[in-house]
Amino acid sequence: MKKRLLYGAVIIVICLVSIFVYRSFFVPTGNTIESREKILNDSISKGKEWSIAKEIKIEDYIISAACSTDHKASLAVFQPTVNGGYKFLTFTTRNEDEIIIGGAAINGSWYDLVWFNGAQTEYAEIIYTIDGKKQDTLKYDTTDMDIICKNNLEKEYTINVTYYDKNGNKYE
Repeated sequence: MKKRLLYGAVIIVICLVSIFVYRSFFVPTGNTIESREKILNDSISKGKEWSIAKEIKIEDYIISAACSTDHKASLAVFQPTVNGGYKFLTFTTRNEDEIIIGGAAINGSWYDLVWFNGAQTEYAEIIYTIDGKKQDTLKYDTTDMDIICKNNLEKEYTINVTYYDKNGNKYE
C-alpha cells in the first residue's frame, strides 16, 4: 500500500513538473513582441504569419497593429496578467486595404481604436455623430501610421473615419 502511495505521489510530481516546464518554455507569455506575434498566429484564423507593425500602451494594456503575409490587417488587445505577461483579449481583422475601426473596454472605459495600413497617409479625420448631431471633426497625424486611440464616454454613436494621403486622395 505504501509503495502505491509513493508511486502515485511520484507520478503526480512528474506531471506537475512537466506542466510547469511546458508552460514556462512553450506557452507564450505575451511579454515580448515575438511572444505576442505567436499568440496572434495561434489565435487568429484569418491571416497567416502575423507580424506586429505598431503598438501602443493604454493603462498597461497593449494594443498591437499587425499585418499578415496574406494581406490581412488586425488590431489586437492584450491584457496584463498578474505574472507580468499579457493575455490575448480581443481583435478586429480586415483586409489590409481597409480601415480597421474597433474598440475595447479597458479598466471600465471604452476606447475607440482605428488603424489603416493600406497606404501611406498624412492624416485622418474622424467625425462622431451623437444623437443625430455631427460633432467637430477630429484630425490625427498619420505619417507614422500610428494607431489612433480615443477614449469615448458615449454609449450610442456612429464614427466615420477618412484617411488622406499627401496628394489629397481619400481612403474610407
